[in-house]
Amino acid sequence: MSRLAVMAHYDVAGELRPHVRGQVEALAASVDTLLVCTTASLQDSARAWLKERAVVVERANYGYDFFSYKVGLDAAGDLTQYDEVVVCNDTYVFALDSYAPVFDEMATRPCDFWGLTAAERLAPHIQSFFVAFRPWVVASRAFTAFWEEMEPISKRRQVIRRYEIGMSKRLYDAGFVSDTYFVETVEDRRIARERMRWWAAHRSSFPRNRAEVREWRERANEPWNPARSLADRVLDNARLPYVKIDTLRYDPYNLDAKRLLELCERRFPQRFAGVREFLEDTAQYYPVRDTERLLPTPLALEPLFPRVRYSDAR
Repeated sequence: MSRLAVMAHYDVAGELRPHVRGQVEALAASVDTLLVCTTASLQDSARAWLKERAVVVERANYGYDFFSYKVGLDAAGDLTQYDEVVVCNDTYVFALDSYAPVFDEMATRPCDFWGLTAAERLAPHIQSFFVAFRPWVVASRAFTAFWEEMEPISKRRQVIRRYEIGMSKRLYDAGFVSDTYFVETVEDRRIARERMRWWAAHRSSFPRNRAEVREWRERANEPWNPARSLADRVLDNARLPYVKIDTLRYDPYNLDAKRLLELCERRFPQRFAGVREFLEDTAQYYPVRDTERLLPTPLALEPLFPRVRYSDAR
């Protein structure tokens, strides 16, 4: 099977961090053509290393990863020559040594496009840090029109709504069916729901009236993002085969990301090499976003919603 992968890359120092190099090598070994579209001012050594393993496209830093996907796909030329086209970025640490197990498993699934995980917040969609498309999707008007109509957007939330969610919606509306490599179990869903309730409790002050109780319940019942709420499933034989950098950086559910990183370093030492240093080196460039802030929890809620911790008891 012939595959193309377009990978979006950015680094504030123009470097290729160890976990990014590992992802490049894992992708290069699993696809026929790897094209890396970078918005970083690459160091000479990083550029030379990358050019030995991929086609490199350098562009100005605007439009987020989706515009890098567009530029990379345009640079790749005739996409219909491939049996599968992948777009991905460098915002996660891939826990496996190769993408071959993922590609082999998904080759058995009767779907039109797929990702590592999906989410339902705002609307059902494949999470855009890794999406693969079958050839009939690539050849469709829905796919080509989506990229032809794309314009660079400077606001992250707009990119999520218009392009991450919008891409899946465009393909769903065209009749295409999606699937994901990570399949949630009943236990996964139970734990994710508990963690959403804990998150909702820590995002709010103690409910004082019916309206605030209703707001809390709505937050507690929101769909979860598996990249955040089930990140420790990477420790379950890499059933969920990645950890998002933002999960380690912001720990949005306060589930002890420090402990998770320690366990990942122990379980996957080669794949997580340098991640700790990367987080420390770049912390000043990534301030905590408002959406990541957690409010103090009223003591009255603590017994009802105990903190759920990552565990290595697998």
